[in-house]
Amino acid sequence: MKKILVDFELGEDRVEQLRKDCGGCDVTLCTDRDLFADELRDAEVLITFLHPITAGMIEDAPRLKWIQALTAGVDMLPLDTIRQRGIVITSGRGIHRIYMAEYAIAMMVNLARNLHLIFRSQMKGEWDRSAPQGEIYGSTLGILGLGSIGREIAKRASCFGMRVIGARRSPGPVECVDEVYGFDGMQEIFRQGDYVINLLPDTAETRGVIDKGCFGLMKETACFINMGRGATVNEEDLIEALEKRTIRALVSDVFTIEPLPEDSPLWTMDNVILTPHICGVSLKYMERGMEIIRRNLAVYLTGSGTMESVVDLARGY
Repeated sequence: MKKILVDFELGEDRVEQLRKDCGGCDVTLCTDRDLFADELRDAEVLITFLHPITAGMIEDAPRLKWIQALTAGVDMLPLDTIRQRGIVITSGRGIHRIYMAEYAIAMMVNLARNLHLIFRSQMKGEWDRSAPQGEIYGSTLGILGLGSIGREIAKRASCFGMRVIGARRSPGPVECVDEVYGFDGMQEIFRQGDYVINLLPDTAETRGVIDKGCFGLMKETACFINMGRGATVNEEDLIEALEKRTIRALVSDVFTIEPLPEDSPLWTMDNVILTPHICGVSLKYMERGMEIIRRNLAVYLTGSGTMESVVDLARGY
């Protein structure tokens, strides 16, 4: 009997749905980290969400053939060991595109209207009308990473009258993107963008790639929005750019160290908006995640069709 292990609270009604979908399979829910390794040993399928899984756990699970992650990034998994074992990984890529696109639009409008400064005045009980009131219409948005989230942001931004440019591994036409560069042309995103959104995954190739050189290319009026992975940005260089005001502002949802340390200068800067890694969170997360699980599970059990969001283990995403 195939064993499918779920390591998070998916909800009893959804677990029962999976049991109906794969009649004859053992669908086991285990959220106890002390028991997880034992449960994994005889599992063929793992459905996981943000829990630490070590190389040793994978090595001790000889029957494991497929991992369905409910996150877009899979850098928390021991990818080298998984690749050596020939285990397939599918991710939650696509779950986040709607509400992360809404976050991006909301933050750009917030920055254009300087609502973060107005909220600070509100907290101090001050009637201050001095914050400049701009608009995103007619400005240039640069997107680093044109996957499902980047494409959705481009679609929404174009509806707001923004010019959209972007960078991706393989340059080529993308709907609602006026100019697409390869990663070797990433400098153009920083040079031209009034708003630059980082969606890059954390890989050996991208780690620390956004640094002083990139921030030095940006306009003094430009804003940087980090929605990808904290490790892709040299945080010291970013802080320096904000302190010297060589860029106008930062919105960041992800950081090199999380939670953000209490002594980080980012906490007290008036040109910074921080959110605690929530731009990919939604009340509809599990509803959309369940759709991906069920589609991929049907393909896995029948051997018919193609799984969606299969991870390229050589690239790490």
